[in-house]
Amino acid sequence: MSKSFSEQLGSTLAHIQDLFDTVFQGLLKSGGGKKKNKVISNIQDAGDAYYKTYTDIKKGKDKK
Repeated sequence: MSKSFSEQLGSTLAHIQDLFDTVFQGLLKSGGGKKKNKVISNIQDAGDAYYKTYTDIKKGKDKK
């Protein structure tokens, strides 16, 4: 049985959100080089913390 339009739309939107999250995470992690600007380093650290928390929430670890 095929999915209804609303289920297909919801699934598509979830995939699009995941794509944007992956691209954004990649941009935060790229920056390479040994000489890092302190501001960029702080942004990358904040991005890492965000995605660690976000991943934990998606996995249900924060549910009590």
